[in-house]
Amino acid sequence: MVTRAFKGAVNLFRVCARARPGESVLIVTDSETDPAIGDTIIAAADSLGIEASMVTMKARSLPGSEPPDPIVSAMLSSDVIISVASTTLYHSNARIAACKAGARFLSMTGCTMPVLASSAMFADFEKQEALVRKAAHRFTRARRIRVRNRAGTDLDLRVVGRRGGGVTGMCKHPGDATGVPDIEAYIAPIEDSTNGTLIVDGSTSVTGLVGKPVKIEFAHGRATKITGGHEARLLLKILRGARNRAAFKVAEFGIGLNPLAHIRGAIIEDEAALGTAHIALGDNSKLGGKNKAPLHIDLLFKQACVELDGKTILKEKRLWL
Repeated sequence: MVTRAFKGAVNLFRVCARARPGESVLIVTDSETDPAIGDTIIAAADSLGIEASMVTMKARSLPGSEPPDPIVSAMLSSDVIISVASTTLYHSNARIAACKAGARFLSMTGCTMPVLASSAMFADFEKQEALVRKAAHRFTRARRIRVRNRAGTDLDLRVVGRRGGGVTGMCKHPGDATGVPDIEAYIAPIEDSTNGTLIVDGSTSVTGLVGKPVKIEFAHGRATKITGGHEARLLLKILRGARNRAAFKVAEFGIGLNPLAHIRGAIIEDEAALGTAHIALGDNSKLGGKNKAPLHIDLLFKQACVELDGKTILKEKRLWL
């Protein structure tokens, strides 16, 4: 696996980051990240003649929390930033500032060695880019989304006036930000519009794989009841710990578009898996929404059936775009 993870890291630099010798590359890890991941990425950079630096911070308490000032400073002076920290920096102000300064940001939140070695790292990112754009365009044109799955999910979301977006797994230009090996299309629903039931039977960005499915009831865009097993209790504890009612609001709806991704408990690959969909709670101000919250939590469910204004675009792993 180590050899394949090394090859995955080489692909990360060549295809996803488009990194070149002479650029300043920063790798951000934290106290809960497997040290082998950073070492493997550094080794891959060295093999390509790219000098990369690595910084490690204390793990953040909430996904989306800001990194410490010294790391912010390092981010602001980097051409390429690869974050393999256990909690996301994608929704942080530090990431926004670094991208405005011209950095290309690649989020690999919760990355593990199996993810780095996975088939998802070798997807045809260029080919899937066109599919991401089509899906994002369909989201932009839609007024209403209905999503269901066999486990009992049945949600209704309004998205009229919102612009769909996409994650291609590639950073081609200064200021670009992406997830790797994530490939997905997403949209920020109208904040008070989501109603119905979500059954999270895949994984979450704060618990990993879900043992007993998490059931979440939504009314007027807010999670009103969360039940299930250990993962449900942990999710509720984290949301309450944010001490902000905005943390319970629906932030995002997205579908996975990486045909080689699998659900393994690492959200950066899980949410890319074709046939899955995800709802996020918390902040969507970086995604075209209006909800500002101190966290962003992704909740993944399998075998999704997605309808835009009554027309099916996704049923399990089949797409109609």
